[in-house]
Amino acid sequence: MDGHEVRHPLQRILVRKGVAMADKISESGMVGQDGRMHLPMDRLNAFFAEHKGQRIIIRIEAAAPGSTVAQIAYYYNYIVPTIVEALKEQGTRKSESAVDRWLIEQYPGEKEYEGQELQTGGQLTKTMMNDFLEWLKQFAAENLQVFIDDPRCI
Repeated sequence: MDGHEVRHPLQRILVRKGVAMADKISESGMVGQDGRMHLPMDRLNAFFAEHKGQRIIIRIEAAAPGSTVAQIAYYYNYIVPTIVEALKEQGTRKSESAVDRWLIEQYPGEKEYEGQELQTGGQLTKTMMNDFLEWLKQFAAENLQVFIDDPRCI
């Protein structure tokens, strides 16, 4: 890093492996019946340790009912950032939210689910989300020359 002490164990491992810490991360969690947020904190604490004394912005979004936390995490933490990078390499700069909207607009199945929103906060079932994720893998391979790993392989 730039000479300052690295304190968090995960951060030390990443630094040893030569992985630069990010300026932006996404994480998924669950709000329990007690109304409290439950998140895996290792990654967040490593991020906070890297940005001591800096201002940060935290954005929280509710996942679509019926979709699993794993599906939402796979989409927002892996697929969208992967496609953002692929587009950047091809000379197109888009934010993650712009890519999210763009992917939804490209999805031909959107018309198939008439009356149900296919967007953040929409009413997607687990099956509908699986269809969308499978289509995304094919779309990325055919149109962006990007291989999207299966969530079980990441």
